[in-house]
Amino acid sequence: MTETAVRETKKFSILEGIFFNGMYLSTQGFIMLNLALYFNANPFFIAIISILPTATQVLQIFTKKLYALFKTRKKTLMVSIIISRTSMIFLPVAVFLDLRNPYIYTAIILIYSLFAPFVTNTWTAAMVEIINNKERGKYFGKRNFFISISSIFFTLIYGIFLAMPDKKTGYFILSLSIAISAVSTIFLMNRHHIPDFKPTVQKISYKEIFKNKDFITYLKFVSVWLFSLEFLKPFFEYFRVKTLGSDPRFLANIGVLTAVISMFLFIIYGKLSDKYGNRTILRLGIFFATYNALLYFTLTDDNFKVSLVLSGIFDAVGFTAINLCFLNLLMEVSKDPVEGYVSIYSAVVGITAMLAGLFAGILGTFINEGFVYLMGEKIYTIKLAFIIGFLLRLFSILRLTSINSFQKEFKYSGTLPLRSAMNKRITAFLPSYIAISRMKKEDHTSEDDKNIKENKE
Repeated sequence: MTETAVRETKKFSILEGIFFNGMYLSTQGFIMLNLALYFNANPFFIAIISILPTATQVLQIFTKKLYALFKTRKKTLMVSIIISRTSMIFLPVAVFLDLRNPYIYTAIILIYSLFAPFVTNTWTAAMVEIINNKERGKYFGKRNFFISISSIFFTLIYGIFLAMPDKKTGYFILSLSIAISAVSTIFLMNRHHIPDFKPTVQKISYKEIFKNKDFITYLKFVSVWLFSLEFLKPFFEYFRVKTLGSDPRFLANIGVLTAVISMFLFIIYGKLSDKYGNRTILRLGIFFATYNALLYFTLTDDNFKVSLVLSGIFDAVGFTAINLCFLNLLMEVSKDPVEGYVSIYSAVVGITAMLAGLFAGILGTFINEGFVYLMGEKIYTIKLAFIIGFLLRLFSILRLTSINSFQKEFKYSGTLPLRSAMNKRITAFLPSYIAISRMKKEDHTSEDDKNIKENKE
């Protein structure tokens, strides 16, 4: 693969990530929940919809079958992405025709989710070959930097659409924007230079893959972490939107704050992950995500605005590291052929997400609206989910420490981290007359010292 092809693929990968983000945001967070509620979805439907994009990753084990059918990696990628992303066109159609049925919205997300895993698998395997191992942290940090900028834009305008007085108009414009973003990714992905799969891909031996102890240890960590993630996902949004009645514009502003912080952290984490290892940075991210689950337990009707702002900051610090290093760690523990490892990883992810979604749906049916009084304070029963999620995330940190991968611990040097950097910038940007005055002062001081020495003699 030529340097020009690699450079073009890197560029279009960033652009595709930006537009994909515009579509993907509709399947996550308060935007997904508002859309689900608009289509009259109940808590069980919401739980199922929220885990569908993750649960269907189990289908990646059939990627080998698609390779045999379509012969090339690029054709497999394009067929999958066309079916997956064009499903979003039906979203504005449903809103326009006023078909507010939870089964319709679920069907749209289901079609998207069924074919998205093959896009992920093929794209990930290709990028492993395109991006050199030593610069993955830096490149994906840069890519996520621009995606974070797009998150600011999409979150703001989506929040405005959701808050429009005429709900049908607002939701129609929102769904149309999502559909346009989805279709744009098809054309941008087509501009990628995708290297064809190696002959070894057709000879994937899952038996050999399961002999990789480092990979199996990684899967054990993944199962615990993703269960906690997918289990809590619908509860976070239901609590914010339905229970506390948060304004969509307020939630959009928090999303912008998270994106702004993430924008800079992706660059910092990208460099740190190359230096200190993906496991080190991932552990830092999960620590903040774990504390965030506990923070939701302290939310009340009186303090939720301040607490949600803090939660947005913790999300930025935590999930920026997680999103950057999670798949990088997978690439680190995988061997050739990568497709086989990604397929098994995705199968575990899918099964875990389905179990978490079912557990969340059943539990949510009983605890979503209730409350009890404890020591005179009103405690929503939905907070039981946050305690369960907190404990699961603590356990995932323990599982992470057992993974055998490159890791270099942080060491405190005894000075502030910004001190040396600030000194360099001060030296570089101080006006010349300050430097000159300093020299004169030093010369004057030296002369005084000389006179004092002569007088003593």
